[in-house]
Amino acid sequence: MDRRTFLALGAAALAGTIDLEPAFGQNIPPLKSLGAPCGLFVGLQASRKNLQNAAFAQLAIKNFNLITPGQEFKWAKLRPSPDSFNFVDADYMVQFAEQHGMRVHATNLAWNAANPKWMAATLTKANAARYLTDHITTVVKRYAGRIDSWDVVNEPLHVRSGRPDDLRTGLWFDLLGPSYIDLAFHATASADPKALRVLNVYEVEQDSPQSSFTRAATVSLVKQLLARGVPIQAVGLESHLDGHGSLASAGRDAFIRQLQDLGMQILITELDVDDMLLTSGVAERDQRVANYYQTYLESVLRASSCKRVIFFTTWDGDNWLNYDTSHARADGQPHRSGLWTADLTPTPALAACATALETACK
Repeated sequence: MDRRTFLALGAAALAGTIDLEPAFGQNIPPLKSLGAPCGLFVGLQASRKNLQNAAFAQLAIKNFNLITPGQEFKWAKLRPSPDSFNFVDADYMVQFAEQHGMRVHATNLAWNAANPKWMAATLTKANAARYLTDHITTVVKRYAGRIDSWDVVNEPLHVRSGRPDDLRTGLWFDLLGPSYIDLAFHATASADPKALRVLNVYEVEQDSPQSSFTRAATVSLVKQLLARGVPIQAVGLESHLDGHGSLASAGRDAFIRQLQDLGMQILITELDVDDMLLTSGVAERDQRVANYYQTYLESVLRASSCKRVIFFTTWDGDNWLNYDTSHARADGQPHRSGLWTADLTPTPALAACATALETACK
């Protein structure tokens, strides 16, 4: 299929004028090949468990050249106790990536949430800096030269925190204050100077007061970090999109320009579309999700020099929204956010994302 035909079919599918049969989805070029002409790496989030599914693993290998391990690099997996590390699953993910020519975006080295239970009872203001530094140094050095990029600090802002600086409270902040961010970036840079160091943020993508406030707080934080000499290099836009919300891009485009003017690279790190509030039938809901993916991708890739796009919910066989009760659909139906269904049938979102990548790199 030539590019002109491919784009025409994708546009027709999104307009609802043709049906996307599985055969059409199977004829879409591998997503990584669509990003290649402009140096765009296309990734997925996956776990070791996901990759035990042979069909899913082959789909991942065919379509992606970047992978984000799901839980394998988080503290809860790597640190079963204060004095031990368990690298079995993390090693597997890195080896899988290397065997199949994929880069690795690893997440995360410091987060105020989702930490192992022993940390609350063990860490104190006197030892927290040592634990954080030792953890980052050990982990990052182990994989030096094998990890393309790190979410060094994850979700540092929460504009409903009640703090004037909008910083998110939690374990690291409560023990070390804002300096935990500085410490994490310096330790990462020392352990592997060549890996890209990312500040990963959420609720900056859409047209809402919440997103507007978080965008302003993010720019302010990045300026402060740079003024303190913190070696931050990039900002990751999580991009968990509300399929019911507005995708107006003026505020987001200005935000991206501000960050790039500060020398930041831009990544899309956790892209998916939440269909919780979409009440139409399955076909129309799938089309709305597909439109959201395409509109958002085309907008961000047009406004930025982004070279890494990572899909968080690649298939509905492992859709995190189905496990999160706060995102439960009123009709009790499972979410349909994936580019492939649970049985690995292509969805309209696959064609939409392929068209967006093709458009960005043509």
